[in-house]
Amino acid sequence: MNAGETVTAFCNALTRSDLDEAMKYVAEDCVYHNIPLDPVKGAAAIRATLEGFMPMLGSIAIDTQRQVAVGDFVMNERIDTLSPPGKAKYGLPIAGAFEVKNGKIVAWRDYFCMKQFEKGIGLAV
Repeated sequence: MNAGETVTAFCNALTRSDLDEAMKYVAEDCVYHNIPLDPVKGAAAIRATLEGFMPMLGSIAIDTQRQVAVGDFVMNERIDTLSPPGKAKYGLPIAGAFEVKNGKIVAWRDYFCMKQFEKGIGLAV
């Protein structure tokens, strides 16, 4: 599986809410950075972070609009449609950057508008 296929499989697993499968694509020393939040280091911490997000975000449907891979570096433009409990579904545009080594994601950065995220989950008016 090449780097692009690894990222696609990871995103597909998250869309199915299959965290066990998604974590198979994450290296033990991976760094996950939701810009502008603080980075999360290590597979166990990433799993805990994703588990913490799920009750707040509800289901996540990842629709990758474009994806490019150059060697072990993958970038995608996506719309992550979130379904927060008790709130309307909304699409959050995200630009993702992934570094893949030996079939595992070693770095994952997502860039998005924090105000749009907060408004969508009901934290901001």
